[in-house]
Amino acid sequence: MTRIAMLAVMAGVLTVPAHAHGVLADGREALASASSTTGVSQSTGDVVPIPEAYVGTEWLTNHYRARTRVFSAYAPLNGGVAFVGDSITEGGDWTTLFPGVETRNYGISGDRAEGLLVRYRQVIDAKPGRIMLLIGTNDLANGQTPEAIAGRVDQLLSLWAEALPGTPVVVQSVLPRQPEFDARIRDLNGRLNAAAGRNGAVFLDIHSAFVVDGDRLDPAVTGDDLHLTPAGYARWVPLIDTCVRSGACG
Repeated sequence: MTRIAMLAVMAGVLTVPAHAHGVLADGREALASASSTTGVSQSTGDVVPIPEAYVGTEWLTNHYRARTRVFSAYAPLNGGVAFVGDSITEGGDWTTLFPGVETRNYGISGDRAEGLLVRYRQVIDAKPGRIMLLIGTNDLANGQTPEAIAGRVDQLLSLWAEALPGTPVVVQSVLPRQPEFDARIRDLNGRLNAAAGRNGAVFLDIHSAFVVDGDRLDPAVTGDDLHLTPAGYARWVPLIDTCVRSGACG
């Protein structure tokens, strides 16, 4: 069993092609079926399974399903930049924001680190030249601890590092939002920094450029204390320009 497969089993998200067989860590043979996949719910027509924690929230499961179907239809990037994350990433028109750079948007509104661990192979299959990751705010809103979130991101980065050796990965800090999230966001960002370091990724602080009054997202770049307006994306672009264009940042 490869280290990638072992890590996926640890994360509870191992998926195996329908024609393939595998061996789990305890020696049991596994087939690609809902019963052999932990932490996910497989339905007919799903390109990747729906994380179990999402089941019961119709808009999220429907959107996750629709977006992963879009991703599965993409031809490989074979270079270029994969933007990976939640609604804040999905809301970015990266092709327009970075003219002349081949980009692809792997953002899914409502997604969390556990969702990325289910769909991580779609990013690998794209063969990107660089990966820009932003994830964690929805995880916090759903009551997950900074430690648990960072642990999932650590697993994700390890999976990518093994499958895409030499591909720069930039872990962007979680952005500020309402003041009641401030302490947990700062805790999480510290843990994400450490996870990036353990996996050869770069941690990039974008939080500092968006926070005002010490604990909240600048009202000048948001209409709901969470999502970014065009002014927010305009502020974001120069912070990551070098990373996106060359992969050299941090």
